[in-house]
Amino acid sequence: MGASLRIGRVFGIPIEVHVSWVFVFLLLTILLAGEFEDARLHWPGAQRWSVAMLTVVLFFLSVLAHELSHSVMAMSKGIPVRGITLFIFGGVSRLEREPQRPITEFAVAVVGPLMSIMLAAVLGGAWYLLGRGNSAVEVVLLLLAWTNLSLGVFNLVPGYPLDGGRLLRAGIWGMTGSHRRATQIAAGMGQAVGGAMVLGGIAVAFYFEPLDGAWLGIVGLFLFSMARSSFPK
Repeated sequence: MGASLRIGRVFGIPIEVHVSWVFVFLLLTILLAGEFEDARLHWPGAQRWSVAMLTVVLFFLSVLAHELSHSVMAMSKGIPVRGITLFIFGGVSRLEREPQRPITEFAVAVVGPLMSIMLAAVLGGAWYLLGRGNSAVEVVLLLLAWTNLSLGVFNLVPGYPLDGGRLLRAGIWGMTGSHRRATQIAAGMGQAVGGAMVLGGIAVAFYFEPLDGAWLGIVGLFLFSMARSSFPK
């Protein structure tokens, strides 16, 4: 993963932040601070920037919770975890070895999206109960609810190495008994999803919003590259 800074341990698992996280932290903070200039909020500059930074930090803690769920489940199945790294595209749990059974693969993969969707439900429920207003707390809760829901749903897309791709591999592995064949299909789906995201990003950048399109295309290219490198030789 390149240059990373270790920031601590959770449940004995080393937590690291990749240098690319600094870039995305700054970018998201700038974008959110701009969004908070909405006239309906009536927030002064200092409040816009402080709430933007807090929201980004809490989002990455949500990503950490997603990855921790994978790691804790892996450890419960006897798979050692080397650590978790947060980086520009989210996070990754570094397992010592791949699961040896389809049901183990399924269990380790599914808990991440479930954690994100559960967080979305809790945060969205808190926002609803508080009155759905424009206070800083309510705005942060709503943003975190949507981003966690998006994180959970996106990770269920059936393309390896996304969690959905791992679930697909577990299902095919269980039905065919062939880990290699299951990996080929899941990695192929990952390449297809990544390629579609790149094309979609180009279209969005050309016809709608250049920054959103560029980000979608970069994520798609990263997914395509990871899926291709995972394809069995």
